Amino acid sequence: MYSTPLTNLLLFYGLFLIVSGIVSVIFIGMKAKTALISGGTAGGLVLATAFLISGGVTAAAYAGLLLSFALFVVFSWRATKTLFRLFEIIPTGHEELKGKGIAFLIIALMAVVSLIVLLIQVVFWHA
Repeated sequence: MYSTPLTNLLLFYGLFLIVSGIVSVIFIGMKAKTALISGGTAGGLVLATAFLISGGVTAAAYAGLLLSFALFVVFSWRATKTLFRLFEIIPTGHEELKGKGIAFLIIALMAVVSLIVLLIQVVFWHA
């Protein structure tokens, strides 16, 4: 096993996703269990990909690209959906406003980081 810049990038990304899910639960409560599950699952898959890359599995580099792209799409979609819900409840001052606002920020950050990781992988592609 060996460490490469791609492995280190994906290790950071996987840990970031897991921590994002945990932070969601800390700030929002157990209503954010979906964020915990999606962040944990996605982070685990990314960490497994990093492990496979460090083991010399060439196909894992493609999986890293696919994962970061797919997660960018999913997190962008979820952030957009949450933002539209925010727009609906802002005029009412509903009690879930704060939780939805925090959820939007965390999901949007996950989408932005996913895009950055994808772009870094593409720019430094060595297939």
